[in-house]
Amino acid sequence: MNRARVTVVTRTKNRAILLERAIHSVLEQKFHDWTHVIVNDGGDAEEVHRVLAPNLDAYKGRIVVINNPASVGMEAASNIGIRACSSEFVVIHDDDDSWEPGFLASCVEFMDSTNKPQLDCPYGGVVTHSLRVIEEMDGQDVRRVEAEPFNAWMSSISLFRLAAGNTFPPISFLFRRDVWEEVGCFREELPVLGDWDFHLRVCARYEIGLVPKLLANYHHRTTIQSGDYGNTVFVADAKHRAYENLYRNELLRRDLETGKPGLGFLVNLGSSFELLHRQLWPMERVLQKLRSNFLIRRLARMFPREKR
Repeated sequence: MNRARVTVVTRTKNRAILLERAIHSVLEQKFHDWTHVIVNDGGDAEEVHRVLAPNLDAYKGRIVVINNPASVGMEAASNIGIRACSSEFVVIHDDDDSWEPGFLASCVEFMDSTNKPQLDCPYGGVVTHSLRVIEEMDGQDVRRVEAEPFNAWMSSISLFRLAAGNTFPPISFLFRRDVWEEVGCFREELPVLGDWDFHLRVCARYEIGLVPKLLANYHHRTTIQSGDYGNTVFVADAKHRAYENLYRNELLRRDLETGKPGLGFLVNLGSSFELLHRQLWPMERVLQKLRSNFLIRRLARMFPREKR
């Protein structure tokens, strides 16, 4: 079994255009001690092979492809990919997201520098800031529309804030394999919200570090409301809302059974803060653009263009 330091798991299904970008995102990393596990979850196996073929030499044997005969779902695909390799660290790199070249190097360096025997509270993983990229599909091409920081406001990973709503996407989170084994694998019965649930269980037992750099790109295709190339957060928005309520209720009932406040109390208390954030978010974006335009006008006055 491959024993690279990092296992990179990519879940994919019939999204060859995006998978090709994800492959280059991994191959362009400055840190090279990794194995890339691509879990084709019930999609066209020939299509995955076609995308991989031109890149096999660049992989230098650091590639594992698993073809599920039928789709088993995102969380089960994650677990299958993680079990396929032995590694110290794991990160989920979905087929539609991407990294800056320094992502893995920065995350591994952080974990190596903080996980010392003398530390009272070891880190279970580390997160980088993410850039939210809005893009559109144009035939066989992907066109970037705009980009903005998704969570650059974070100065640390707070369990209380994470309980209000997921504050970082999987593409930005490198975690220890033994932590995944301890807290339990991704919950395969959850059709959505599995990443948030896993993040909460890790943060409930361990600190999660933060590298305050925009090294992970969280891609959104907001105009696609159906089909393979859509984002689940938009295509399955109603399902997200329904399961979010069910999930909060499940954790709260668990607290009631034990007679002690726990994650159920936190996620339900935090829901009011998350609701407020969603209401204020459109206004916040407008203010950001106004501030940006103001600075541009100031700079234009300070450095006027020469007349020609």
